[in-house]
Amino acid sequence: MQRHVYTPRGACAQVWSERGSEVLVSGPAGTGKSRACLEKLMLMAVLNPHMRGLIVRKTLASLGSTALVTWREKVIVDLTESDCYFFGGSSQEAPQYRFSNGSTITIGGMDKATKIMSSEYDVAYVQEATELTKDDWESITTRLRNGRVSFQQLMADCNPDMPTHWLKLRADEGLTKLLESTHEDNPTLFDDHGLVTDTGAEYIEKLDRLTGVRYLRLRKGI
Repeated sequence: MQRHVYTPRGACAQVWSERGSEVLVSGPAGTGKSRACLEKLMLMAVLNPHMRGLIVRKTLASLGSTALVTWREKVIVDLTESDCYFFGGSSQEAPQYRFSNGSTITIGGMDKATKIMSSEYDVAYVQEATELTKDDWESITTRLRNGRVSFQQLMADCNPDMPTHWLKLRADEGLTKLLESTHEDNPTLFDDHGLVTDTGAEYIEKLDRLTGVRYLRLRKGI
């Protein structure tokens, strides 16, 4: 494995230290939420032989152009095929990434949950968790019992939704730890001194052109 460098900040760093059973990172678009969760998932797989992880979204199709792009191009990019390789699935098993130490990261969607829900996991990562139903969420928690890691965890990210959303209410009740990320958490958008980068300025300008609820959610994180 080549040297892999990733330095999270703000809420993206907080998610790394969380050991609770449920942790959610909420914030506007482009704050690095997904990468933080995926980097943690990868490190757990590398450090804990035979760990079982899960990357899941409401639909499997939506993962291909979102989380899995970040996973391949940013997170496991420095791993060789002997360190980690992709298994396309079979009639018995869901598609998954297999590590040389016996750890696996399964991928799937809750729209076709039969294969992924038949297994046990140590950690699951849900992208854009507001798409899920409460039943989806609770069903995933019941599968976190593989016991290869000292803690079993459901971690997730999302863009903010309405304050009455079941996931926000779950956080208000103390069942889910809520962390709020900002654009300053993303080192590609802001440098270590809090100054916007060229890439950041271009991206923030795009978000500033949004209107209405979309602007409030994806630019302001409301």
